[in-house]
Amino acid sequence: MNEPMREICVVHLVRFHNGIEPFRRFLESYRENPSGIEHDLLIIFKGFSGPEDLQEYTTLLGPFKYFALEVPDDGFDITAYLTSVRHYSDRYRYFCFLNSYSVIQDRDWLEKLHRQIVRPGVGMVGATGSWQSHRPAWWLLPLTIAGIFFRTWKEGGVLKRTVGALVACLQEGLFLLDFCPFPNHHLRTNAFLVSGDLMMGIECPLMRSKRDAYRFESGKNGLTMQINRKGKRILVVGKDGMAYEQNAWHESRTFWQAEQENLLVADNQTRDYAEGGFSRRRYLRQTAWGTDKSSCDSDGR
Repeated sequence: MNEPMREICVVHLVRFHNGIEPFRRFLESYRENPSGIEHDLLIIFKGFSGPEDLQEYTTLLGPFKYFALEVPDDGFDITAYLTSVRHYSDRYRYFCFLNSYSVIQDRDWLEKLHRQIVRPGVGMVGATGSWQSHRPAWWLLPLTIAGIFFRTWKEGGVLKRTVGALVACLQEGLFLLDFCPFPNHHLRTNAFLVSGDLMMGIECPLMRSKRDAYRFESGKNGLTMQINRKGKRILVVGKDGMAYEQNAWHESRTFWQAEQENLLVADNQTRDYAEGGFSRRRYLRQTAWGTDKSSCDSDGR
């Protein structure tokens, strides 16, 4: 007899290459911030070669109820996420994915996400979103391509150098065209909740490079765009439990905004902003949100 479908599987990715400290920080935050809703915890061990590598990690997991999935260190985070969905989509309605650097910031964090995902027409919710685009403004594109040309000018004959630089420019141009110009709305994949059925229908290319990962997170045929094309809404959820529509993400006080005081799940990118000085924060804020004044620091900067 088949087991009844359970509601939520929380999937945390642990990559051996990153060392144990990020995992320790995650478990501390998971223990200190009850989720507010029943769920199962799946730990994906990525790139571990054997029991010796796992021992220290499983010792930390001693107080927690969990089950594990081991995968090779191929592809990127999303590759492991999709593997977990293929394994367990017949067991859970929703999957909450947390990457290796995720640190939970508030109690009832999962209940807040779940409360929004079950609303009619909602396809995916997450802790952070961005409008950032890898594609520069049209007037900067020639300068970008010219910069690539000169940076790839190598030693050798003139013809060889020219051909090599032109090939690099062509590759860069094709990469940039895979993204919508700013504002390029996309949910960041550090912490997000989505149904297993919807994830099973997502097209994911073979992940050969970091650029492939960028394309999948924020490209024209990336995760957000595919779900949008299905007519589904995509929301950012804050500590306040409120859901923010894509055009209001810049007012959520989460990712690279104000003091990020409404951030539900932090990661290495939000820590970069939190620890940054005035110039660093301004650069990151403008990268994600442009020059919108609603994204300024809480002290008005």
